[in-house]
Amino acid sequence: MGTDLCPPSRWRHLVGRFGAEKCAGRILHAEEAAYLLGGNRERLPERLAGRWALREAFGKALGQGLDGWSWKELRYVNGRLWAVGELADLLTSRDIRVLHGSVSHDGDLALAVVILER
Repeated sequence: MGTDLCPPSRWRHLVGRFGAEKCAGRILHAEEAAYLLGGNRERLPERLAGRWALREAFGKALGQGLDGWSWKELRYVNGRLWAVGELADLLTSRDIRVLHGSVSHDGDLALAVVILER
């Protein structure tokens, strides 16, 4: 299990500086980025903070942080969390079969929880 918190204010600054598409494209798979970019743009920093917290929480649950796997190979759309590519292969090699993820927002915090099951 892994958890993480991330302030949307950090992403508000990054989106203002670099643009929404660049920020989303840097950390998200194209499908997940399109899903977020197609929604409410005012809430985009909040939603990016949640997705970043989810990746941090996943790395903690995996036991290796953000190193050794591609952030873009982890997807979270409509409350469903799954892995593709080399990340899916890594999970299979560790006998991890089920991924659970949840993201919540309150004020200037996004919270993510990830549970990996064998």
